Order: sequence, then C-alpha cells, then structure tokens
Amino acid sequence: MSRFNETEAALLSRLRELKAKAEMTINLLDLSSPLGDAGFTQGEIMEVLIALEQENFVAFSTGNRLLILKKLPL
Repeated sequence: MSRFNETEAALLSRLRELKAKAEMTINLLDLSSPLGDAGFTQGEIMEVLIALEQENFVAFSTGNRLLILKKLPL
C-alpha cells in the first residue's frame, strides 16, 4: 500500500470516528493532531485533503474547518 493510500485510509477512518456526514464541518486540528501522532506529516495529510476536495467530497472552510459535502468514500 502506498503512503498516500495509508494516509487516506487513516484520514477517512478518523472522519468516521468523528461521525462526519454531509453538511457538517470538522475542525482540521481534530484531524491533523491524531494523524500526526500516528506518524503522518502535515504534507501527507494535506495531499489527501486536497485530493478529496478535487473529488468534491470536502471543501476547505473558514476558521480552519473542513466542510463535508457528501457521503465519504468507502
């Protein structure tokens, strides 16, 4: 499994732990802190978030928050 795929799986798992769903906002620190503790870099996390944004699953919002646009991928 590539590092991108590992990061994506960890990030999606964390979003599920936070019970993220469409039209909900999540504080980016609630994502990045636990993932950083698990050994993922800020660059790796942002790479996955940008990919999810390009696929219209999430959008960056004001106040260091992430807006969930639709049901997360499996």
